[in-house]
Amino acid sequence: MSKFSPNFTPFRRPEARTDAREAMDFLRSTDRLGGLLPTASRLAQLQQACERLQPQTLALCRVVHLDKGQLQIAVPNAALATRLRQQLPRLAAGLRENGWPIEDIRLKVQVMPERLPRPPAPKKQDLPNAALASFAELETTLEQDPRNAELRHALRTLLARRAPYSGKG
Repeated sequence: MSKFSPNFTPFRRPEARTDAREAMDFLRSTDRLGGLLPTASRLAQLQQACERLQPQTLALCRVVHLDKGQLQIAVPNAALATRLRQQLPRLAAGLRENGWPIEDIRLKVQVMPERLPRPPAPKKQDLPNAALASFAELETTLEQDPRNAELRHALRTLLARRAPYSGKG
């Protein structure tokens, strides 16, 4: 038994809807591509119907193809495919009840692009002059020991890359 209520809808990132709108606008842009629009619209409706029937498992999957009663669904990994295979008879019955001519459902494990936006690169922060002065002092006061050579080199490199400091060193 699922721990989610029947009306549970998983969180859907806003950019996913924007991408779909942009794709539909692109398909409408020319007559040649306009022929794909009914198929794309039908697959999008079928995707929504599948997600309404089993939101916790099908939110990560994509309806790929429907032809002659055979529905093909792309699944991101084998573990989810295994779990979903057990639910296929119920999914097919639910789709038929909603008017979709589904006789068979096939799953295809397929790597899908991640929809999360990449986080921005960390902002390079300049060290305060007091910190740079402390590093310069440490570099000059370290013992001339072979065990300190790598640390001294790292400190010199750090100080060379940080131009604001104008102390000695």
